[in-house]
Amino acid sequence: MAGLRSQSIFTLSFLSFLVLSNNAINTDESTYLLKLREAITPPPSQWFQTTDMCQWIGIVCNYYDDYSPSSFVEAIDLTSLSLTGEFPPYFTNSLFHLKFLRLQNNSFHGPLPSLASLPDLQEVYLDHNDFTSIPDNCFQGLFNLKNLSLSYNLNLQQWTFPTSLTNSLKLTNLDLAATNLIGSLPEIFTSFPALRRLDLSNNKLGGPLPSSLEFSKIQNLILHTSNKFSGTINVLSSMTELTEVLLQGNSFNGQIPDLYNCTKLQVLMLQDKKFTGAVPQSLMNLSSLRNVSLANNWLQGPLPVFDEHVAVALGGNGFCLDHDGPCDKAVTTLLEVAAGFGYPYLLARSWQGNNPCDGWKFIWCDKWGKIRTVNLSKLNLTGVISPAFGDLIDLWYLYLGGNNLRGLIPKSLATLPQLKVLDVSNNSLSGKVPRFSSTALLFIAKGKSLLDDDHLSQTKGTTSTSSLPPWLAGVLAGGVGLMMVMYLMIIANNRKRCFSLLQKMMIWKKTSIVLDHNVEEFIKSYQSMTLKRYSYSELKKITNSFHESLGQGGYGIVYKASLVDGRKVAVKILKESKGRGEEFVNEVITIGRTSHVNIVSLMGFCYEMNKRALIYEFMSNGSLDKFIYKKGSSICALKWSTLYRITIGIARGLEYLHRGCNTRILHLDMKPQNILLDENFVPKIADFGLAKICKKDKSVVSISGARGTPGFIAPEVLSRAYGGVSHKSDVYSYGMLILEVIGGRKNYDSGRSNTSEMYFPDWIYKSLEQGNILTRCLPSTEEENDMIMKITLVSLWCIQTNPKNRPSMGKVIEMLEGSLESIPYPPKPVLHSPERLPMRFEDFEDLSSSAHESNSLATENNSSIKNM
Repeated sequence: MAGLRSQSIFTLSFLSFLVLSNNAINTDESTYLLKLREAITPPPSQWFQTTDMCQWIGIVCNYYDDYSPSSFVEAIDLTSLSLTGEFPPYFTNSLFHLKFLRLQNNSFHGPLPSLASLPDLQEVYLDHNDFTSIPDNCFQGLFNLKNLSLSYNLNLQQWTFPTSLTNSLKLTNLDLAATNLIGSLPEIFTSFPALRRLDLSNNKLGGPLPSSLEFSKIQNLILHTSNKFSGTINVLSSMTELTEVLLQGNSFNGQIPDLYNCTKLQVLMLQDKKFTGAVPQSLMNLSSLRNVSLANNWLQGPLPVFDEHVAVALGGNGFCLDHDGPCDKAVTTLLEVAAGFGYPYLLARSWQGNNPCDGWKFIWCDKWGKIRTVNLSKLNLTGVISPAFGDLIDLWYLYLGGNNLRGLIPKSLATLPQLKVLDVSNNSLSGKVPRFSSTALLFIAKGKSLLDDDHLSQTKGTTSTSSLPPWLAGVLAGGVGLMMVMYLMIIANNRKRCFSLLQKMMIWKKTSIVLDHNVEEFIKSYQSMTLKRYSYSELKKITNSFHESLGQGGYGIVYKASLVDGRKVAVKILKESKGRGEEFVNEVITIGRTSHVNIVSLMGFCYEMNKRALIYEFMSNGSLDKFIYKKGSSICALKWSTLYRITIGIARGLEYLHRGCNTRILHLDMKPQNILLDENFVPKIADFGLAKICKKDKSVVSISGARGTPGFIAPEVLSRAYGGVSHKSDVYSYGMLILEVIGGRKNYDSGRSNTSEMYFPDWIYKSLEQGNILTRCLPSTEEENDMIMKITLVSLWCIQTNPKNRPSMGKVIEMLEGSLESIPYPPKPVLHSPERLPMRFEDFEDLSSSAHESNSLATENNSSIKNM
């Protein structure tokens, strides 16, 4: 015993000596470095040979100023030392002045230490290690960060692009290759004015390239291998600083854009994709180009010819010839036709070679090799009808009906000397119809065409838009006349009332004009607003005259639309609002500035007097409610692991609204219908119609009247007796939403009493007390059991009656990502006076004997669930 006591005294004395003798740096830094020495294996032997930590290998110190006797740790450089171990956390609290962190080429594992709010940090190299997870907002507040490399940490859990980096305006190099990134890239690249190199290769990213890339100064764009980016690459044409583009192995399609503005481009790798059409001459004219690969695509037209100093790979395409030279005239014509449709992949697969009569689909020739029939009907083609059809002088039959074509019927079609049938029906064509030969049979009606057919009746054999029978036209005319007579009689008998009503209408119209003028001035004051403003007529065009409805809510109807560049969007036409226009525009601008993977992106807006609309990114899997309210065999359509990721994603989105934005945004209408899912089931919070925007330091806000949807409204929103409305009100709605995900049924029955929403938590809570969980779909593994139990406990904490008892969304994320055993058993949520509630969430750390009983109950219930 005496020996142990002496050893302990010696150890304490030695540690004290280390701290006291190392008076060059502060206690926090020296304590952290001692923890680091204990955590890594093997620590550099030199770290034990001196007490001056600023002399340790890999530790660089600097003085606060020329006269200061004390210094701070400026850099940690442990590059390629074959080290392992789990890095200690708390960088922010311990190494506040750190500028350089270089740990690459080691075997460090465990969670990445959070680097948030290190104001001086400039370089971070963590690549080629074995880190397993990245804390939320790990990179927030790094205002001086220039270089960040995490590449080839192959054991990282799936994560999404770190939007917290938008604070890093000086970021020059971002290398996240092979880090298990998923989802799509957010529209945030206007936040990186200094970014020159972006490497996201070897991940699982998808979706289109963000349009915000066109405003960047990126030189090296590296997105190849394992990713599944899709859509066009038209954004490259505006990226004038590009020198290297590596996009091979994705799912891009469409034409290669004109790159004549990319005068610095040296390397272009576009192989193994679905590019179609002819190679633009502007690419061949780039004098800076040194290496280009277009192999294994569906490119067409003449073989491209580059300068002799350019290394070129072109194999595996559909060029008309295998040598330099022009294509056959008919091939050139049909490729111009395909260009009008945007060179669709459907045509590119078969329209290859130099003879259209040799196996080209949708083309029929006679025995003399003359093209007689082109049948492209019902192929979902978009774009316009090319005038090049007029060069197919031997054509008899042209079928283009049942597509989504727009624009004019070219006059050149009317010059075809042998045309017998033209079918362009069921499209969205407009303009005047050319005068065709009397021998041609035309089908142009139906669909959403806006064709001017004034002379069609003069054309023999023409099928025009349908007209009403004469007897029905007469009946309708008589009915209209009768209604006009009745209307005049009403006016005559109610002259004063009518005059008063007209006065009110005039006053309202005048007021609306004044308000609209103020709003216009308000919009002009936001010179930095990057959201596009659409006219109402533009909305009609992109929605195909509001053809396809995606859903309807209390604030308007949502329509599917396509922008000019082909991107799908959702257009929400708002109902007429009584509020001031300034409030609408302020909301648009504020939400437009948000940028988070779990917040639906606002891409534009419309404001024309009483016509207001919001344009959002299109979410292919619709809203969450359709997956949790389904009945029958489809009730288990989503796996529990997917629902778990959705649960955490929603929480991260709310946490961002509450704490990650420049202002605090309270959503105040959280429900499954307002959670949209992209193609990878990444959740995105939508519908900010009731949102309240306030300062970040404001804990309680004032609202007029109750906001929200029955079943999700927090008690304090309905009655101030339960506390003030705050971000905790969103926490309550989140809890009710997640309980619906667990239970697979609505929490609110409109046929019951006003408090009927509480029967649903009672149902969940009682099932816990009985040792089981009533879920939408039975779990199949022990891991799923624990997952469901964890989500349920967190949700019950979120719906506590007193707002003070609910966790913040940051704490919710922490609990969901932590262990089941770390979550205390929640009190039963009941509607009664807040003063009677026994415990606050902030008291978790103070729980002692009173919590032991609750945790024991939780343990018993866990065991029961596992044994089901």
